[in-house]
Parts: sequence; structure tokens; C-alpha cells
Amino acid sequence: MLKVRGPAAVLAAVPLVAAVPGQAQAAPKPPGKRSVALRTDAPELAIVPGVTRTWAFTAAPKGGKKGERAAYRATFRATLPASLEFVSGKGCEAEGRKVVCDLGKVKAGKKVKGSFRAKISTRAEPGREIVVRGVVTWGKARAARDFPAVRVVEAPRLETATL
Repeated sequence: MLKVRGPAAVLAAVPLVAAVPGQAQAAPKPPGKRSVALRTDAPELAIVPGVTRTWAFTAAPKGGKKGERAAYRATFRATLPASLEFVSGKGCEAEGRKVVCDLGKVKAGKKVKGSFRAKISTRAEPGREIVVRGVVTWGKARAARDFPAVRVVEAPRLETATL
């Protein structure tokens, strides 16, 4: 009879398990996980320098356990490109090109709408595309999305006709 001692004995006593590569499966989302969705809307696709337009957004918090649907503070943030200048917005403030809108406390399942107005710079070049990215936070949940791109067009020239 053959006696095996040392590390070889340990390896002989442990059955080997072969790992077969397979398709990895994503772990299911734990129930009660909070998240927030952001929907955006821009003014008409062609904008003229020197005018003021409105960029609208909707924040839609989701999740949380049914029994504990607490309200969390929702905040919208955006950094405007140099071709836009903040004008106004309900609950919104701007410092330089950074816009912050306080949407208040919102419960899961409730949608909150907001908007801000910005003036298109008179120096904006025709043909230039303007894209604004918005970020909304609700508690610790966060979502980011671009507003639809708008294009700067030349202002129509009004000529007076002499009769």
C-alpha cells in the first residue's frame, strides 16, 4: 500500500472542481432601491441670437419600500455653455454659468416639473449647436441627461421697402 504524505496528500483528498465559463448574469436589483429619472425638453430646434428661450425638465423619483416612502430633497443642476446666459427660473439661482434649481421635497412616484429661461448670446455664431446637460439628484439617487440640441440660425433681415 502506498502512503502519501505532505502537500500531495492534501491535494489528493480534496476533489477538484472544474469551472466552466458561462454567461454572466447581472444580479437583480434589490427591492426598495431608490432612483430618479430626468426628462428634458428644449425650445424649438432653430434659435436666433438675442432672444430668450425656456428649457424645461421633469424629475421623476422612483422606488423605496411601500411602507417608507419618505420625501427627499430634489435638486436640478446645469452648466450653461458660453453662448447662453441665465435669465430666470422658479426656485433657480445662477452663479456664473452654473444653474441650481431647488425642486423641494418630493416623494417617490411624484413628478416635479421645472424650467429655466436663458438668453442666447448675440455673439452666438449661426450654425453652432448648443447642448445643455442637466443633472437631477433626489436623496442619494442621481440622473443626468442632455437637453435636445438646438442650432443657432441667422436672424432674419428686415428691409424696409420704399414705395
